Amino acid sequence: MQPFNIYYINYDKAFEISMLIDNRLQETQSITKGHDVSIHGEASADTEKLSAIPLLEKIIPKASMALNAEGNKVKNVVDNFKMVSTKSTVLKTIYEKSIETRKLTDSKVGALIKIRNTNLRINNAADILATKGLLSGILNSVPVEGTNGVDFTRFGEVFLKDSAYIFTGAFGKEQIAFKIPMKLESEMESQYSISDLEIGPMTVIGIYRGQYDAGDLDKKINRLRDLQNMSESQSNSSLIESDSDEDATTSSCLGLKTHFIDVIAVIQELMIR
Repeated sequence: MQPFNIYYINYDKAFEISMLIDNRLQETQSITKGHDVSIHGEASADTEKLSAIPLLEKIIPKASMALNAEGNKVKNVVDNFKMVSTKSTVLKTIYEKSIETRKLTDSKVGALIKIRNTNLRINNAADILATKGLLSGILNSVPVEGTNGVDFTRFGEVFLKDSAYIFTGAFGKEQIAFKIPMKLESEMESQYSISDLEIGPMTVIGIYRGQYDAGDLDKKINRLRDLQNMSESQSNSSLIESDSDEDATTSSCLGLKTHFIDVIAVIQELMIR
């Protein structure tokens, strides 16, 4: 089993799939060690011939004896281990059952796959900054005519439910994309930040959802842009700039195909001696 370090895991999704594969969680484990030794032997000593030698006759008396020995030795040792259920043990089942993908175009929709050694990048960093600025409460301190009593932060949390970080990554000559739901806290495991996924090659485990036009896919999954445009609509110049950015993004995606992954976890595989 290849050891790994979890950066992100959708635990609810991972647990459900893991239970579908094998719904037994081992609580204890006993290992019995033992050995059985049996000894059989005969021994005899006859000093009659030695008595014919001068001087030895007086020292060594005539004697004859026979020895029969038989023994049985059994030793049993029982080692008890307590099995601790963690996110890693839940993901272990999925990791072992997932298919390592060599070429995404050969994958079937619905296949449980893992994609090794892909470099990731956040594709909607500007949208995220705008959204987090909105949620930080900064707009509550800005007087806007006709909006007395409106809590923009609470209003923004409604949009946050459908907001996500959009990641893309190169896998050979193919491109993958997936999203990670945006939360106010505890988005990542082990105190990692979302930007840590951009450092070094990662392994992505998830469900293959098929190949799409990159521009069309971005419009479907990037709900942060709607929230960004709403926050920037207070200024016409900002709105025009946002529209220009969106047009440029859409134009750059025309004709580009990407494979969408319903991500379960993002991990870094470890080399341990």
